[in-house]
Amino acid sequence: MLGLLPALVAGIYLYACPYTKVEESFNLQAMHDLLFHHLNINKYDHLEFPGVVPRTFIGPVLISSLAHPFIALSQLLGCDKFVAQIIVRVCLASVVLICFHQFASTVRNVFGKGVYHWFIFITCSHFHFLFYSTRPLPNTFALAIVLLAVRYWILQDSVRFIRYSAAVIIIFRSELCILLGIMLLMDLASRRVTVLRVLQTAIPAGLFALALTSVIDTYFWRRPLWPEGEVLWYNIVLNKSSNWGTMPFAWYFYSAIPRAMLSSVVLVPIGAALDRRVRTLLLPSMLFVLVYSLLPHKELRFIVYVVPVLNLAAARACSAIYEKRSVSVKHLLACLVVLGHLILNTMLSSDLLYVSSMNYPGGEAMEKLHQLEPKTEHVNVHVDVYTAQTGVSRFSQLHDNWIYNKTEGLQAGSWQMQQFTHLLIAASNRNSEQLLPYATTHSVQAIISGYKGIRIDRHRFPFIFIEAESKIFLLKKETVVSVVTSNAYSS
Repeated sequence: MLGLLPALVAGIYLYACPYTKVEESFNLQAMHDLLFHHLNINKYDHLEFPGVVPRTFIGPVLISSLAHPFIALSQLLGCDKFVAQIIVRVCLASVVLICFHQFASTVRNVFGKGVYHWFIFITCSHFHFLFYSTRPLPNTFALAIVLLAVRYWILQDSVRFIRYSAAVIIIFRSELCILLGIMLLMDLASRRVTVLRVLQTAIPAGLFALALTSVIDTYFWRRPLWPEGEVLWYNIVLNKSSNWGTMPFAWYFYSAIPRAMLSSVVLVPIGAALDRRVRTLLLPSMLFVLVYSLLPHKELRFIVYVVPVLNLAAARACSAIYEKRSVSVKHLLACLVVLGHLILNTMLSSDLLYVSSMNYPGGEAMEKLHQLEPKTEHVNVHVDVYTAQTGVSRFSQLHDNWIYNKTEGLQAGSWQMQQFTHLLIAASNRNSEQLLPYATTHSVQAIISGYKGIRIDRHRFPFIFIEAESKIFLLKKETVVSVVTSNAYSS
């Protein structure tokens, strides 16, 4: 039953945050198109909005195949299309959690039941790992395979380790050659595997993975393509990932890892000091983070693969402390501290979940539009860039007789914008510059709020609270236009 706890927590995260953001757009839209447009590729979203770099269709094909019978059943039951988005995310989480279960089973067999129990509890007390398990990011697809690869590395099954490593590097995330390559070098140095054995396994596995992604993605992208090769060129050779923001060299160590680990981070060095096997696992993980820190663009999801290893180190420390709880009062107090840290983690994760639930105003705006307008109404809605990036997907386009338009670059108030019956526009208040061109032609139907920041006020309790602000305005064009002042949007 303990093994089901991660699924329960991931389910809570999915329920609280059913929408997705721009980073997940390609995989989510691809799964929609595979499920609803099948092989009619001319209707696929990626041909109209290809993104900065191409991504592989292999992950979406696999998850869509798993989700298809459940989605067919949901449609027979009369469920709307957004339910299909939940189903594909459940299927993705199921794949990740099955792989996680395999990794956790290895932890139990190698480190014992005590460490296994703490490993599960610590993982469930954290936020980011299980939160990402339901999100259709390229990193999430890769995470499932990395868990299996590291599992076989722990078990010293070099053949399977190399095969899974080749697949995940060539198909999903090329930068994983750092993490998994270091592990392979450690095997070669310790003579667990010979160079000949590596070549005999890696070459066929690599060629198969390359052929698979090239054939499938060339078909869907309609040009000769190895997606991860283009991503590698863009990020490493051209170093254009920095266009999306940069962070200091040590950011992963002082920001990303502490946020992913919460209070468990202080237990990691204790676990490393107690067990040589933990140190062996931590070495390639920390070297990976160190080397990957050379790239200026950084996000926590880029290093999510090392979180299970860090959790294992913390679990090893907790298990050792818990086992000695009856030795003395000091050991009992230490035991209470490690038990209490799970409660603290859970409280912090709840706060992070609440903040995250406020980061999808676009999805909430689209849902509000469907609530306000009947299906039979003629609706031609324009979705601006911010709205599209914060929760809108093809799964949220529920009615076939409505027109959903995401054309970029249209001038505010232009005749093109006046053709739409509804507008979803990012703005901070009614007097915003973005809304003024529509003051005499449109009425505000709804205002969707989102996360603004964390504020500290010593004169109220709790003195730390989360602030929200207006993010998106839903406008409807008036059938009969009346003459009003330019202050029509004033509060």
